Amino acid sequence: MSDAIIVKPEALQKCAEVAAEIRHVIHHYPEIGLDLPQTEKTIVEALKSFGCENISTRVGGPDVAGVVCVIEGDEPGRTIGLRADSDALPLNENTGVAYSSGREKHMHACGHDGHVATLLAVVKYFMEHRHFAGTLVAIFQPGEEGFAGAKHMVDDGLVERFHIDEFYALHAEPTLDVGTVGFVPGYATANADIFEIVFEGKGGHGSRPQFAKDPVVAMGEAIMALQTIVSRNMSPYYSAVVSVGCAQAGDANGTSVIPQKALLRGTTRSYEPEVQDMIERRINEIAEGIAKTYGIQAQVTYTRLYPAMYNTPENVQAARAIAAEVIGAENVKEFSRTTGGEDFSFMLLKRPGCLFRLGMKDAEHTAPVHNERFNFNDKAIATGAAVLTSIALTRMKS
Repeated sequence: MSDAIIVKPEALQKCAEVAAEIRHVIHHYPEIGLDLPQTEKTIVEALKSFGCENISTRVGGPDVAGVVCVIEGDEPGRTIGLRADSDALPLNENTGVAYSSGREKHMHACGHDGHVATLLAVVKYFMEHRHFAGTLVAIFQPGEEGFAGAKHMVDDGLVERFHIDEFYALHAEPTLDVGTVGFVPGYATANADIFEIVFEGKGGHGSRPQFAKDPVVAMGEAIMALQTIVSRNMSPYYSAVVSVGCAQAGDANGTSVIPQKALLRGTTRSYEPEVQDMIERRINEIAEGIAKTYGIQAQVTYTRLYPAMYNTPENVQAARAIAAEVIGAENVKEFSRTTGGEDFSFMLLKRPGCLFRLGMKDAEHTAPVHNERFNFNDKAIATGAAVLTSIALTRMKS
């Protein structure tokens, strides 16, 4: 017989219905970045309405809308952190729902409003069922979409201040059916880095290139050469991506002008640290080599944004087993790692744990994330909340 403490989705249905209404409010008033005053206010008011008293705000710094709610059980145990990200994307919504975004080019297109709602459903359930071992730490984190909100909260002492032993989270997944979840042991998302190369030569007249040093030619060669990093420098047993997303030089009206500078910007994705190191080294070598060939200068800036998210295999195994008891083994799926970035990785660098994928797909919910038609499926809240609740209760007591 399993030692897991299991809470079924039907036991969280009423909590999920309350949370869904709160989600609609957050969805209608989306905010971007680290400072989300209206979202923060909505979350705090919801927590207080559930009876929560131990609420900390601005965890992460004075300009970071990080909210942490602590709920202590009546028996000793471990401390488990559950995290939900809360920020939106710069996108115009086209879903047609009654609670559509009320702000131009602001939209919850990645399900973060649903992540918040799911964690609020968990908190409400815990406040109504206070007999448990350990301590639950509910973490509402802003700035996942490129602002490293998790890092801000970790750097502000999240782990030490709240004595967290393990972290767990979920993410909306429109390729999985609603009512299912997906797990990935080990590396689940990639190192998400950006690079910039500036070639500086000598500008001149396009009809007399012999008197100039053309950075555009160097830029063109670099675009092609960068593609050899993966195809000719990396073992096929690994995987990575090097993509140029921006190439700028000259002016559209200056057809006879050889510009002084040319700029390339792009992203790289990798998993293993040694692959990440190799990619950064080769970008520098390629840029410097091409610049030397054409007698110009190259300046490379390589920025490591989000580290690869590593789901601790033992914690994935335990969480999978719990999820199988909550929703049935047939509804717990294998999920492939992705080359997307996820700043929950900063928390998992400090403590073990995992993030799992929460199914969204049904007849009304087919759009991918980061799409103008994406809308979190409220039917998934009870499923996600039940799995998170059961993981937390079991791991707190273990």
